[in-house]
Amino acid sequence: MQFVKEFIGRGYLLEVSLIQTLKDSGLSEEKLLRLAGNIINLNPPKIISNDFFMKNIGKLSEILGDDEINVFLGSFNKEKPCSCEIVSEKTKKKDVEIIEEVELKPKKIFIEDFVKYFRDRYFTFKEYFQDRALENLCSIGKLSNQQRNVSIIGMVYDKRMTKNKNLLLDIEDLTGKVTVLIRQDKQDLFNKANNVVLDEVIAIKGVGSNEILFANDILVMDCFKEIKRHPEEMYAAFIADLHVGSKKFYQQNFLNFISWINGQVGNDNQKEIAKKVKYLFIIGDCVDGVGVYPRQESELLIKDIYEQYSMLAGFLKKIRKDVTIVVCPGGKHDAVYQVEPQPKLSKEFAPELHDMENLILVPNPSLVRVGITETFSGFDILIYHGDSYDYYMDQVEYLRLNNSKLKPDIIMQFLLKKRHLAPTHTSTTYYPCEPDLLAIRKIPDMLVSGHIHKSAVSRYNGILTISCSCWQSKTSYQEKFGHEPDPCKIPLVNLQTGKASILDFS
Repeated sequence: MQFVKEFIGRGYLLEVSLIQTLKDSGLSEEKLLRLAGNIINLNPPKIISNDFFMKNIGKLSEILGDDEINVFLGSFNKEKPCSCEIVSEKTKKKDVEIIEEVELKPKKIFIEDFVKYFRDRYFTFKEYFQDRALENLCSIGKLSNQQRNVSIIGMVYDKRMTKNKNLLLDIEDLTGKVTVLIRQDKQDLFNKANNVVLDEVIAIKGVGSNEILFANDILVMDCFKEIKRHPEEMYAAFIADLHVGSKKFYQQNFLNFISWINGQVGNDNQKEIAKKVKYLFIIGDCVDGVGVYPRQESELLIKDIYEQYSMLAGFLKKIRKDVTIVVCPGGKHDAVYQVEPQPKLSKEFAPELHDMENLILVPNPSLVRVGITETFSGFDILIYHGDSYDYYMDQVEYLRLNNSKLKPDIIMQFLLKKRHLAPTHTSTTYYPCEPDLLAIRKIPDMLVSGHIHKSAVSRYNGILTISCSCWQSKTSYQEKFGHEPDPCKIPLVNLQTGKASILDFS
């Protein structure tokens, strides 16, 4: 409907119950569009609820008649919200431990769940900034009407450019909202502000009043980690986006990799390294799925999801049993719901994977610790398939200019600075709950992703970032998103030296 598009075009979303209320009202499209404009003028929250509409219905009386107001009042749903239930689990298997593993119990979602979600993020990161000795720190609601030096901590509500090419940020906390101006002639500060994204928690140092602040500095979240070294020489290999079941799956290349990891091919040095591979991570899109995109069936070799997972299990069972395999789902291809965090693959669809003793199934994302010994704490590896990456590579100027579609490690470093895998509300489909399960609370030793189908390895502030290759040639669906596959490449990390190399099985 056109009135819904009007809200979306202005950066707002409507609660489903409000859309239904407006549709059932019998108002003409013209009146609904006028109503939309007036609701937006009320400075509503980003997600407009039925509750917000009803509380402000008196202010809309110039458009609505008495009879129409009565219709709305009669349809008001007073049902109280119920919060989501989170059941935490913890898996430990010899030298592997799943540090963060959460099972969600899906329930009906209300606007209050989003409120709790963003409040949790705000309070979590507010504590980080409070430890950085900000001068004259105060809440936004307590800003004076007189200009003075001040520091604030808040979430980015809006971001826009002025006619003079200065940048305006609307920053909010639980007490209020204020506009912050960043001048374009302060080039370093302007560039920093330009990389700020919506719904990110930041701190501002500046001068101004409760009407406007002029920024002198912007502080953002960041990650730092001391590089670890395992006392023994061992390796971890990382793969993603197998898309088993697709006609474009590189089956023989994958079998060649399995022969290598089993020490059956290569020269003596390569065989010796292969024997020391102790961990294999598979980061989502394990199978190609069914009905994922239009006309996918024409590109499928196996059109049954159960058979696809059975074929995947058949491959993984060929790998020697002293290799621990960690598998998470991802994206839109695996047989899990599409809301992040995604649950681990179920026994219903992948029973053979559940029966493998050397295989551990985890959600997406997950924090996995490997290499644990009596004298070494292990490596914390954050695995995330990477569905949010498409949004940032298109929306953030810095990432576009640096051609991040071909260099996905730049996106990973960008989000490490935010301490969040998908900070902006629309960057991925997520489950709003408390706590915010996509926030990076514990800094990992490695961040590993897939999705982009490009291999890339780099370090950022001591954290190893690994983007995995794929095992599928380009499909029409990938072409739509501008992905250029770099297939059959395997990042291999020596956990003793910290050095990474890329093996080519193409």
